[in-house]
Amino acid sequence: MRIDLGWRSALAASIIIASAFADARLRLHAQQCPPGSHIFIDPRLVPRRFPMTLQQLYNIMADPVISPQEREMARQRYELQFQPIQIPFRSGVVLVSPTDPCVQQYTGP
Repeated sequence: MRIDLGWRSALAASIIIASAFADARLRLHAQQCPPGSHIFIDPRLVPRRFPMTLQQLYNIMADPVISPQEREMARQRYELQFQPIQIPFRSGVVLVSPTDPCVQQYTGP
């Protein structure tokens, strides 16, 4: 008896394979942190921000169909991608570079 799951099983398989490659890539990046770096948060656990290019922002701003609220959200998302990622840690906060998760700074009491 053959069960044909079709596109759902193919989608599940590709998600599993993609996540395995992503995990391997992040592990490789974590191993490349320079010795002596002050790592408070494992770089693999730092949330990633999806980059938005300036051209993408221009396209959103120029589109007449997009509402003013969505334009404001896009502008904020563009500006936020360059700000340090703040992660609560112990009684303070760890600031992580959005471009290099190996660059971390602890600020606390």
